Amino acid sequence: MAKAFLYDVGTKNVDITENNQDIKDNAKNKNKRIWVDISTNNSEEIKLLQDAFHFHPIAVESATNEGERPKFYDYGNYSLLLMQVAIPSNKGSTAKFSQFTAFISQDSLVTVHPIEFNFVADTIKTYKDAPELFDKGIGFVLYHLLDGLISNYFSILDKVDNRLKGVEEKIFQKPDKHVLNEIFKLRQGINQVRKSISNNLDVLSLLLRHDASDTSDENRLYYMDLYDHLMHLLDMTDMYHDMVFTSMDAYLSSVSNNMNNVMKVLTVITTIMMPLTVITGIYGMNFDIPSFHWRFGYIWALSLMVISCIAMAWFLRSRNWL
Repeated sequence: MAKAFLYDVGTKNVDITENNQDIKDNAKNKNKRIWVDISTNNSEEIKLLQDAFHFHPIAVESATNEGERPKFYDYGNYSLLLMQVAIPSNKGSTAKFSQFTAFISQDSLVTVHPIEFNFVADTIKTYKDAPELFDKGIGFVLYHLLDGLISNYFSILDKVDNRLKGVEEKIFQKPDKHVLNEIFKLRQGINQVRKSISNNLDVLSLLLRHDASDTSDENRLYYMDLYDHLMHLLDMTDMYHDMVFTSMDAYLSSVSNNMNNVMKVLTVITTIMMPLTVITGIYGMNFDIPSFHWRFGYIWALSLMVISCIAMAWFLRSRNWL
C-alpha cells in the first residue's frame, strides 16, 4: 500500500492520499513537498516508482529485493539510501532483520519497506499531528525515520543485557548444557546485530559526506547525532561481546569447580574407606590371627572399622580437607 503526504509550501496545507494517480500528478510539483511511503512489494506500487518518479531500474530492484546489503548511491537528481532494520524477536534469536529503502531528492522522499515498521507508523502519526514539520525539509523527515530505525537497536540490546544477566545467574546456580547453548546463541545474535550496526554506520557516513540530499547545516547536525547513536551502539555490542566471552569463562570455571567438588567428595569417601579395606583384608587371610577364634572377635572387627572411620574423618576435618 502506498500512502503519500502532499505538503503545499505556500498554503502550509497537507493532503494525505492513497490514490496512485494523485501521487503521479503531484510527483513533479515544485510547490509541494512529497513523502510517499510504500509498505509492500506489490507490483502496482513498485511500478509507481518508475512511472511517477522515474527511478533507475537497478535502484528499484535494490529497494524491492530482500537481503540487499546496506548502501548509498547518488543518481544525480536523487539518492538511494538502503539500511538494515533490526526487529526484536520474541523467540530464541536476538533479532530478525529486514530492510528500509529511501529515495531522496530536494522536494520528495519515497520510502519502501516489505513489512510494516513501528518507527514508520510513529513518524506518519507525528507528521499527521504536526504537518508544519515539513517546513524543515525532506531531510528532516528522513531524520525522524532513521532515528526510529536506530532506536530499535537500543531495545534489542536491552534484551541482550537482560539475557546476559539471566545467564550469569544460571552459571552459578546450575551450569548445565542449556546455559552453554544460551551463551552460544547470544554470541551469534550479538555478532549479527553488530554487523548490522556497522553496515548502517558506513551508509550514514556516506550520507553525511554527500550533498545530493537535503543536508542543510541544521539537518546535518541531526544526522551527526544519529551517527553518534550508532557509534554508541557499536561500543555497546563490543561490550556485550566481551561479556559473552567472560560468561563463557565463568561457565567453564563453574563446571570445573563443580567437578573438583565431586572429586573431593569421592576422594574423601575413598580415603575413609581405605582403613576398612585394610581391616577386612587382614581378617580375610587364610591363616589364624590372634582374635580369629575369640568370641568377641567379630564385634571387635566392626568396632575397629567404626573407630577408624571416625578417626579418618576427624583427621581430614582437622586439616580443613573436609
